[in-house]
Amino acid sequence: MDVPTKFQVFDHPISLPSKDEERLSHLLLGWMRLAPRMVGLNEPDLQRLIVMELLGKQRSKIVKRLLGRLKVVHGSLVERRVMALIK
Repeated sequence: MDVPTKFQVFDHPISLPSKDEERLSHLLLGWMRLAPRMVGLNEPDLQRLIVMELLGKQRSKIVKRLLGRLKVVHGSLVERRVMALIK
């Protein structure tokens, strides 16, 4: 699926293949049970989920939770890179 330019909110363009859309779409069912489902997701999947939600219903609670989780994942990724340089 081609993502319109309006919804390309990250530094690099996000592609959304139909396989990824099918694989991730069940995670966006409700914001109350979103946190346990996000635990094993990596940064590209979180970015895809954010774009999928922006293309869909645009529920602010879900977008805020996804952005919060993205911040945690990105922060831990940067922390691991820094710690690898120190060791």
